[in-house]
Amino acid sequence: MGSKKIRVLLVDDELDFLDQATTLLKKVDDRLVIETSTDVGEAIELLENDKKIDAVVSDYHMPEKDGIEFLRVLREEKDINIPFILFTGKGWEEVAMQALNLGANKYIWKNEEPNLYGSKENSLDQYEVLANEIVKEVKKHQTEKTLELTRRTIEKAKDGIFWVTPEGEICYANKAIREMLGYESDELIGMKVYDIDPDYEKKDREKSWEHLKKRGNRTIETKHQTKDGKTFPVEITSNYVRHKDRELEFAFVRRLD
Repeated sequence: MGSKKIRVLLVDDELDFLDQATTLLKKVDDRLVIETSTDVGEAIELLENDKKIDAVVSDYHMPEKDGIEFLRVLREEKDINIPFILFTGKGWEEVAMQALNLGANKYIWKNEEPNLYGSKENSLDQYEVLANEIVKEVKKHQTEKTLELTRRTIEKAKDGIFWVTPEGEICYANKAIREMLGYESDELIGMKVYDIDPDYEKKDREKSWEHLKKRGNRTIETKHQTKDGKTFPVEITSNYVRHKDRELEFAFVRRLD
């Protein structure tokens, strides 16, 4: 995430704690911009009106609405799904389980006995843990949002899109190609490219894959066959993609008729 600022809403009914937590979190990680609220209702209103807050850190035991009810309202009534960390001295397993079941990202125990720390340096320990979890969960959330946007974009693309394994097995097919071929997603996934291309032979897959891997991309004209046996001409632009240990053919399909 680099040096990008991370806006955090800290919710607790104790002003002294809010002041301490704000100071120490900023000391631990200067990317954190802390906003505070002592009232759950006020915090909900703030989150509804300010879409640039990246994460919420909340106490559990608060008047009127506790941290669990706060989380429930955000997830079930307001559809606010930014990272939520329950940071509380109430270390009950039941509370932790409730929080996680409602969609909390983390449950962190707040040590409310500072005399247990032997030095000023050690007094930062729990805030280092909290800051690290905030950054990690915000980064994860942003990555998931990007992936979801990518998935939605691919699904709505006008051209057909396939992801194909080195062995020729279709592992993803977007809406456009499903409609072209007349298959449902669960029917198409697992089929081989030679099942839908009458001009493609099983024995040619290995050579075709090695050629794509060597060149990085290619464009060919061929045919596709629908579920009911009809054929139509297509232009396929394939790209070799490698992510970590996984290799795929990422193919765009355009009808030519």
